[in-house]
Amino acid sequence: MQTATQSISQKPAIEEQIVALLSRQDKQAVRLIFDYYGSALMNIISRVIQDKAMAEEVLQQVLIKVWRNAGAYNAQKAGLYSWLVAISRNAALDKRKTRDFKEGQTAKSAVQIFALDNEPNGENSLEKLMARQLLEQLPDKYRLLINMSFFEGYSHQEIADQLEVPLGTVKTRIRSALKHLRSFV
Repeated sequence: MQTATQSISQKPAIEEQIVALLSRQDKQAVRLIFDYYGSALMNIISRVIQDKAMAEEVLQQVLIKVWRNAGAYNAQKAGLYSWLVAISRNAALDKRKTRDFKEGQTAKSAVQIFALDNEPNGENSLEKLMARQLLEQLPDKYRLLINMSFFEGYSHQEIADQLEVPLGTVKTRIRSALKHLRSFV
């Protein structure tokens, strides 16, 4: 087992090794970055993006960006870890601005509404009544898609196939339904 002093003294050696591997475009560099810095970078990303799957996706994008932009690293400006942190934080902030992220947040709210509607306890609870009213306010074409997607577990492609409508139409209508529900929450 390594002592803290040994670990600290090895860190510059690992950073130098990673920088050297990056400069040669050696794939081992990405593996070392992930092994030595992955959890720290994931923590930084997770502070901005709480969704675990989306945060993991951002970490993967960070590793690809580091690989592609290895030539941009300048040891005179920042240490390797600082450079990685800056790229990770910026990638997470960029992800929050995307349509994908915003739709995910809307979908989470809708799922919470659906979960309330399906709770076995408190059948006449105020929350459950409100959830039912929200779902009833949706036009039929939206309610059907929401029901198939969230309650019956169909994928968007399966819904499109079953209803014989284009996949893009299904996605657009589900997105519209979620926005509609979100406006009442």
